[in-house]
Amino acid sequence: MRSLAQPRVFTAAGMAAVLTTLACYPRLTSWSERTNSASFLCLLMLWSTFVLWSFVLGWHFKYTGQHPLAFKRQPSLWGMATVSGLVAAILLRLILDPQLRIINPGDYPANWQSWLSNSLFNLALDPLFLCFAPFAFFIRLAHRQTTALMLTITLGLFILYLKLSSSPVPLAPWLLLALMGARIAGGFLFVYAYLKGGVWLVWWLVLLLQLRHLVGLPGIH
Repeated sequence: MRSLAQPRVFTAAGMAAVLTTLACYPRLTSWSERTNSASFLCLLMLWSTFVLWSFVLGWHFKYTGQHPLAFKRQPSLWGMATVSGLVAAILLRLILDPQLRIINPGDYPANWQSWLSNSLFNLALDPLFLCFAPFAFFIRLAHRQTTALMLTITLGLFILYLKLSSSPVPLAPWLLLALMGARIAGGFLFVYAYLKGGVWLVWWLVLLLQLRHLVGLPGIH
């Protein structure tokens, strides 16, 4: 825990938490089903992301020897990530999105404004919550990258289970298996990209996945 209390970690995590909260703010304010005020949700988001970024900035470099915020200019790595992201986006668009749009239409943007707010929210929070912070936490416990990878993917599957269990519409078995497969494959891809290219490469992958939602939006031809 002493790593988390270092002034540089405390300061950097605070700045990262502020930026994360600002990116999530449009989605929080437009969330019509919220039971608390947007101000309360922003404060909760600020504190939660501060803790998560503290894990990342306090433990990742210590146990991997790689700074998570370092930008690595490796054209071959970025090229492979781009191809992987585009292929994943196409598969999601063709196979899963048509079914999930019926079950959870609120997860899909209806216009430019909702796409922008959803994309900022997903870019800021999803990788932090499902990849960066869990991997740092688990590698702190296990001291092994392979174990941390498997535990991070397991956590992602558990989060998927919680989301699906609250769905009012029962899922077809094939769709459930497809979602599990996508979460496992995505977990491997994101952690691998994270270890090879840091947070920037993972954010690039998430952006590529978000771009698929632009197809069919009003004003897009």
